Amino acid sequence: MIRSLLVLAVLLASNAAGAVERPSFDPHIGAQLGLDKVFRDASGQEGQLSEILGGRPALVIFGYDKCPNLCGVTQQAVASDLNKTGLDPQTYRALFVSIDPSETTQDAITARAEVAPSAGEEGLAAWRFLTSGDDSGAALAAEAGITFDRRDRIAQYVHPIAVIALTPQGRIAQVLPALTFEPRDLRLALVEASAGRLGTIADHVFLLCSGFDTSKGQYSSVIQAIVKVAGVATMLALGAAVFMLTRRRQI
Repeated sequence: MIRSLLVLAVLLASNAAGAVERPSFDPHIGAQLGLDKVFRDASGQEGQLSEILGGRPALVIFGYDKCPNLCGVTQQAVASDLNKTGLDPQTYRALFVSIDPSETTQDAITARAEVAPSAGEEGLAAWRFLTSGDDSGAALAAEAGITFDRRDRIAQYVHPIAVIALTPQGRIAQVLPALTFEPRDLRLALVEASAGRLGTIADHVFLLCSGFDTSKGQYSSVIQAIVKVAGVATMLALGAAVFMLTRRRQI
């Protein structure tokens, strides 16, 4: 509820400022992102995306550190919910990739400090705030199906926001719409992206018997859906049978 109100408030503020419709977001499950792109993290250390992932699955958010809208809210929501997943932060990465080539290490440091209270000391170890001066962030976003526009009049980028689950090999495993996810969805997305390296037997069984509901942006059990449909069908059948019996007695 709180997240929904935050989204509504941001949208109203954007409309009041004369912001335009957000560009499209068209990710494809299985799409390969370039692992050879070089980024700099908040410590100033540079490395290719493959090195940053370090063989781990990751949750990736594209945006920019100075974003006054949903970027920070999404970061904090992800950081807070990751603490509730029960997963060891050393086994995955949470990446915030800046699409703004003008942003610096200092901007990444500021963004990291703002997320720290939500992530906690242990959870913060999984996070990397990545910048690049050669449009690597924008190029990676394009590979993920993100388009965005620079609005010089308001000195902002207009862009979609979502959480992408990435395999250690850099392939898109799942896409979670911003602020619709629950801790379970983040856990399952990372388990799915890890190809069995993370999670419990129960997680893997659930993934085998579930699907991702794109209308809700959440994982839902296929079996539970079938049971619900079967229950409704049974009730309708019983109701029809009672109706027919009642009519026969009246006749």
